[in-house]
Amino acid sequence: MRPRCISLVFVAVFLLATGETFALPDRTPLEFLKAREWVHRDAKGEVYLGKVMTLLYNAYSTEANEPYHPYLLELTDVLKTPLRSSYRLVLKGYTDTSGDREANIALGRKRAERLKQTLVEGYYFDEDRVLVEGYGPAAPVASNDTEWGRSRNRRVEIHVYGDVSRAVRFVTPKENTP
Repeated sequence: MRPRCISLVFVAVFLLATGETFALPDRTPLEFLKAREWVHRDAKGEVYLGKVMTLLYNAYSTEANEPYHPYLLELTDVLKTPLRSSYRLVLKGYTDTSGDREANIALGRKRAERLKQTLVEGYYFDEDRVLVEGYGPAAPVASNDTEWGRSRNRRVEIHVYGDVSRAVRFVTPKENTP
């Protein structure tokens, strides 16, 4: 078994035992960016590269769960390279439908703002490259009728935009197979 698989199994067992709300990204941020850069290799100027990660949150929490931090570190490190210096992030904060709608909109924004603070202060990412948006209970990804569904709706999505012209010169098709 590869080292990443072993660590993912450990994290999954830990999360099940503690009841934490968490979902691992399908790919690392670097894998995601290389694949999306290849798709947009002929684009001119800034393009939308996609949603690189979704962080799930415990009810009423504004803190990103600890297992996400290695992915956040990788994302910020990759975006600090000269090849990707034009890239920017949009953090979109959401909640489930529990409670007051206006309070949920504020909570969704607070989650995104707190994540921005973590990226800027914890990982030394340029704050001018991060935009924060709060949507509260809008755009649920699962039913709010179950705890599992509500846990999926309490999230911050990290979207990436940038000019891929420099980065794509160093990406080969072999690296981008799904």
